[in-house]
Amino acid sequence: MMKRLLTALSVTTVLIAGGVAKAETLRFGHANAPGEVLNDLFNEFAEKVKERTGGELEIQVFPAEQLGKEADLVQQVKFGALDISAPSMPVMSSLVPAMEMASAPFLWKSWEEAEKVIQGPAFAPLWDELRDQHNIVPLTKISYWGWRNFTFTDREVRKPEDMAGLKIRVPESPIWVEMVRAFGAAPTPIPFGEVYTALQQKTVDGQENPIPTIYSRKFYEVQGVLTLDRHMLQNNTIVIAKTTWDRLPEEQQKVLVEEAAAISAKNTELQQGREESMLEEIRKSGRTKIIEDVDAEAFQKAIEPIYPELATRWGEEHWQRLQDAIAQVRAQ
Repeated sequence: MMKRLLTALSVTTVLIAGGVAKAETLRFGHANAPGEVLNDLFNEFAEKVKERTGGELEIQVFPAEQLGKEADLVQQVKFGALDISAPSMPVMSSLVPAMEMASAPFLWKSWEEAEKVIQGPAFAPLWDELRDQHNIVPLTKISYWGWRNFTFTDREVRKPEDMAGLKIRVPESPIWVEMVRAFGAAPTPIPFGEVYTALQQKTVDGQENPIPTIYSRKFYEVQGVLTLDRHMLQNNTIVIAKTTWDRLPEEQQKVLVEEAAAISAKNTELQQGREESMLEEIRKSGRTKIIEDVDAEAFQKAIEPIYPELATRWGEEHWQRLQDAIAQVRAQ
């Protein structure tokens, strides 16, 4: 009997050891802060993955730039130091410049149009380049964050000329710098975490972001004017290091893709549903005047001269393929 007991214990030890060996924890670093919808959804993503894999795959989530700023997190994924992150497409343009095309000013007429094109053949070569040359694989290519709009300390802006001489905070990305310059203002790159203080101290005269960001980061508290020009559409992604992806079993890969798609769709629905209520809350605060009679055509004309230079940086063939894809979607 003692021999049987020892044999059973040995088998159990082997099975337990095998289970431990199979279990894996992935590190997920992102820039969204607690209280933001995406932060909650990323935690839900981790819970669902653990549940569906029976605990064999766990995701440890690090929010609010705990592991670095958004651009740093992308670099960490590239070199395999971080497993998963959730950058916007312009952030990845430091690796694949044409990724920035998704945020081209006044490019899209609707979110549905952008959704079809970004997930279609027009962007496929860019995702392939990201995978083959930079060790990054998308778990989801598209997740709505919102149309970007300008806010200002006190100047009412309805057309580009109204921005003349203002210092505008921009992300550290060329397309923002060139866009703001085309509008006659002075682009001023400032890290995202320092934007509220820069606005409060009037280091800059304005900034631009989607309504969910303006609301959740309380920029409207220190900005007297919100101009609804909808100059850019921000799309976020969820990406994983290819080296991490390749070592996972196919079943776990499937779970990751399905759950990433689920929270991306949920985020899109929630953000679009909340945008109007957020805007109403900003209006009710009485701190910010909302400008809706914007001369969108004037802004579009001001931006047109910079497109040839942008297309050169992105690659003429990429830009033409994107234009063709948009035309095809609109024709349908």
